[in-house]
Amino acid sequence: MSQTTPTPKTSAKPRFVALRWRFVLPLFMALLPVAMLGAYLLARNLGGGVALSQENILLQNSRAVSERAQALYEQQAQEAQRVAYTTGVGQNVLDEQTAPLQDTLESLARLAELDSIVVTNMLGREVLGVLRVETPGLAVDYAVSSGTDLSREPLLQGLSASGALSYSGLMRAPLGLMLYTAVPLYVNQQQIGVVLVGTHLASALAELKGSALVDVALYGTDGALLQTTYPNLAALPSLQLAPEVFNQALAAVGQVVTQNVQIGPQAYRAAYQPLLYGGQTLGVVGALLPDDTAFATELGRQIAALFAAALTGAAVIAAFAGVARLGQRVERLTAVAQDLAAGSAHVRTGMVATDEIGAAGQALDQFADYVQQEKDLLRTALRRQRRETAHLLSVLEAMDDGVVVQDLAGRVILMNEPARLLLGSQRIFRASGLHELAALVTEQLGAQLAPGLYALGDPQRVDLDGKMLSAQAAAILSPIGQRFGTVMVLRDISPEVRKVSASAALLDTLEQQIQQPLADLARMGMTGVDAPVRAFARQVIQHALALQKTIAEMRDLTLELPPQTPMRYRALRLETLLWACANEWRQVAQASALTLHIIIEQKGLTILGDERRLRWAIGNILDNAIKYTPAGGALTLEIKGEEHPGMAFLRVRDNGVGISAADLPQVFTRFYRGTPTTADGRVIRVPGMGQGLSVARQIFEAHGGSIKVKSTPGVGTAVYIALPLTAEQTMAVPSQQLDYEGETMPVAAQVERGARKP
Repeated sequence: MSQTTPTPKTSAKPRFVALRWRFVLPLFMALLPVAMLGAYLLARNLGGGVALSQENILLQNSRAVSERAQALYEQQAQEAQRVAYTTGVGQNVLDEQTAPLQDTLESLARLAELDSIVVTNMLGREVLGVLRVETPGLAVDYAVSSGTDLSREPLLQGLSASGALSYSGLMRAPLGLMLYTAVPLYVNQQQIGVVLVGTHLASALAELKGSALVDVALYGTDGALLQTTYPNLAALPSLQLAPEVFNQALAAVGQVVTQNVQIGPQAYRAAYQPLLYGGQTLGVVGALLPDDTAFATELGRQIAALFAAALTGAAVIAAFAGVARLGQRVERLTAVAQDLAAGSAHVRTGMVATDEIGAAGQALDQFADYVQQEKDLLRTALRRQRRETAHLLSVLEAMDDGVVVQDLAGRVILMNEPARLLLGSQRIFRASGLHELAALVTEQLGAQLAPGLYALGDPQRVDLDGKMLSAQAAAILSPIGQRFGTVMVLRDISPEVRKVSASAALLDTLEQQIQQPLADLARMGMTGVDAPVRAFARQVIQHALALQKTIAEMRDLTLELPPQTPMRYRALRLETLLWACANEWRQVAQASALTLHIIIEQKGLTILGDERRLRWAIGNILDNAIKYTPAGGALTLEIKGEEHPGMAFLRVRDNGVGISAADLPQVFTRFYRGTPTTADGRVIRVPGMGQGLSVARQIFEAHGGSIKVKSTPGVGTAVYIALPLTAEQTMAVPSQQLDYEGETMPVAAQVERGARKP
């Protein structure tokens, strides 16, 4: 019975070159120089491959100067409008309230970081002006002025003459030239003055310069140099512009005028264009670029290209390191898989599912744990199966009955010692024909075979060498209902057969030697004309019937059903069984002047049972009800329905004499006979041996059911029967302990509502 667990075959690990050496390393060696060279060339020719020259740089900076001039104008115009539309400014100018006006203008100047704000009336006289003053080491402050006549300034005259919303120009202030933008000031839609917002010209040129590559110089409308960002003041004579160059630059529209300028030891390339500021031409602005700027730019491009190549090489190296790391993890995963295939059940990758490879490693570890757990469970199950098999063999050998187990091919795979003693050998087993009984099990059971019920009908009797054997065959089924063998139980029933034969012979003798003469005597007495003779004949007939009943009950003694006694089960419709019993006992009830009612509360209920025995048991209960119910009474045979899940309830009621409280506990005691008494005290004497209810209870319990009796003397008796329900194509017989509810109720003489007469 022992089994050995097969050991996995150990196979040598295949030798191969890892992917990172066979594929990744050559790819890295080829990709690294190509990537670095490509990055260098790409950075070297960045910008579409156009060579960057000094002229291009100069032109780009000239366009940037024009764009910054426009942005500076828009900023000044916006701030001037904000001042003009600030609440209270216009009214204070109209009323010449300088104190509140000063607070407002200083607040606006500080908030927007403006260099100057000037407000005039319609005559051009300065109502109030604030000028930013910066003292090293001190906070920024504003100087205040008023009363200056600005009516002759070209800026105010130009705004008045043009009627525009804004006008820009240069105007001299105490700290030097300033670039102003003027807007009208209105109160109640009437112009009452002008608002000017200004920036120091040096600050304005710094804004126009923007980049550190160029310096900016501003020339007035007369060609004089007004301001420059060039730091060396000694070089100012070199920045003076020839009249023809100035006139050409002032007249240029959408173009720039370039020339070479020598300022000290450094050569410059200069580009000149008109300075357009808010629609007004303020002069000419020049952009000065050193001659070595192109070289510095080219050098920067070279350095940038080399840096890009270095970064690309580093990225390729990092990618190689990452791929090599992935290759190591794949090798680890492969090694663990090979070890598991070779039978090393405890190796693991130890990976965490941070990526796909980690997830694969973790899944492999989980699978290895599951396989190991299943192997442990299988090993435990095999040990338990060996113990159970040994225990089963011990139990089979200790049984008094013979047991023979066959496989599907009919080969005997197990035979215990009692079976060998009964049969002698397998050859005798074949010769006796018992193997044919086992072969027919499946065909005879058919579709009604159900889990938990394996035996087929009553045991078969086989005569073998003068011995009478009882053979019971059953199918061996798996939990899913698949048959994989047959088991047969053998028992020597020779003594029981002889005893039954002797009892049957004795009963036959009683019928022939006792009952028949009495019956003949009764018939002869009935032909007599004398009344005493006829009365004597009736007594003889009554005693003949009693004797016949006694003999029938003696035959019923053979119906005793021990728990091992099998029955011929089949699916039965409960109402069909009920009507069969009613039709069988209807004439007996009518002969006793009784009415039999049938009440079926629920149809379609199916039970599993032996129809012959069930009809006998229910008929015995009806017989008792008929015997103990006076003439004119009524009986009721009812199906109560499925009051409890899986069970059907029947009830037999009568309105007879009932059962006394002393006799009621003994009604199921074999051979016990009570003393039924009528209402006037007369004891009813009926033939019988007192074993009918005992045998009936055995029949119901053998079907998985139960029986209970309730009775009230002088009112009637009710017998409750419970039988398990089943499907129409099943043989499962559930067994449940159930209680009964309700009391015995008087049975009316008329048919109850919903009942039908048989």
